[in-house]
Amino acid sequence: MKFLRTGDMRRWLAVAAVGSAAVMGTVTPANAGGSGGAEEVAAHAAASPCGYFAGRQIAFYNHCGPTTIEIRLDIVRGKDRTICVGPDETRLGLKSQIRDANYVGGAGCSLS
Repeated sequence: MKFLRTGDMRRWLAVAAVGSAAVMGTVTPANAGGSGGAEEVAAHAAASPCGYFAGRQIAFYNHCGPTTIEIRLDIVRGKDRTICVGPDETRLGLKSQIRDANYVGGAGCSLS
């Protein structure tokens, strides 16, 4: 069994998103080069990769799946903690305070 590195997984997910859009009929020859096309889907996937990422000052976790999940926050100064996040981007806090975040399971956890 071959395991994917984080960068490989992000590239695979971007390709899968474009392929899914094409299969679902949202990318057609008429709109492939314009708004709503494959380029826009790929650009969004690259701008907000699945998993942990940080902007200039803020850390985020982008969950690309359909359910809620638990992630463990690697806190710079303090005890690491586990939180539940939903699909799409979740603002975690200042990137100077949160070093990383990793999926730990808990699909279907309760957002509170």
